Amino acid sequence: MSDRPRSRFAWSAIGVTLAAAAILSQADDGADRARWLLGLTGAYLALLATASIMPHWNFYLRAIRRGPTDRPWVALTFDDGPDPAVTPALLDLLRQEGVSAVFFFVGESARRHPALVARAAADGHLIGNHSDRHGYDWAFAAAPRILAEFAAANRTLTAILGDAPRFVRTPVGISRPGLAPAFRQLRLTPIGWDVRGLELLYRDPERIAARIARRARNGSIILLHETDYGVGSIAPQQALATARLTIARLRTRGFRFVRLDQLLSPTLRAVGEPRPAAGAGAFAAQPHRFLSHDSSAGDA
Repeated sequence: MSDRPRSRFAWSAIGVTLAAAAILSQADDGADRARWLLGLTGAYLALLATASIMPHWNFYLRAIRRGPTDRPWVALTFDDGPDPAVTPALLDLLRQEGVSAVFFFVGESARRHPALVARAAADGHLIGNHSDRHGYDWAFAAAPRILAEFAAANRTLTAILGDAPRFVRTPVGISRPGLAPAFRQLRLTPIGWDVRGLELLYRDPERIAARIARRARNGSIILLHETDYGVGSIAPQQALATARLTIARLRTRGFRFVRLDQLLSPTLRAVGEPRPAAGAGAFAAQPHRFLSHDSSAGDA
């Protein structure tokens, strides 16, 4: 029998089964039983749907959202690239600032722009899997379709880099049953976030950077976007200004930027993650306290 802890989804299924059994055993009237069961079913379906777009609930999938809290360090991550309109300039900015980040790349975009993927890794950044097409049909498909979506991106990134990605982030953090087994099969560690920019909502880079700096905590994993994949509503200059101002504001607050694998290295080694990440370099592991599934107030 597996010693893997049950997910909240599994516990919810047990709970709703017990509740249904209680209704059937306690309600004498058939009409009352039907009403209670209908209400229970509706509430449970609403819970399942809401949980799929609330990654911080860790309902279907436990994703790492925050690192050790004993130091003023944070990890910067970017989603939805590569994009030739912004990625080269963003890489230039990060080099100038001396910041190493994680780029969660979309598989089909990586196939169109393999040189950008290779350059990001050569510059010392980690490369993560952000699905193959950044679509959402896999969220409603059978389990093999889930596996195929992320396996295709893995193959693309591995062909470019020589090493398979170690980290994965789903588009907008969406989750569903069957996702965790697919990631285990692909040996991918799911990464969430503690603070995000919400660039489509706030738009103004100054406001976004100020909001991130205000919400950041020791060990925060920060989510920004290179672009809004398939939509293009985040202008390159907006993305660049947001990254530049965010770095400046966080440094003003005394935070130090470290690459995600460095931030998480003690726990990843403790749970038996031996492979180096794509684009990874060597780092020294030090003992830290780690909050892998933080449930305290953070930005979801």
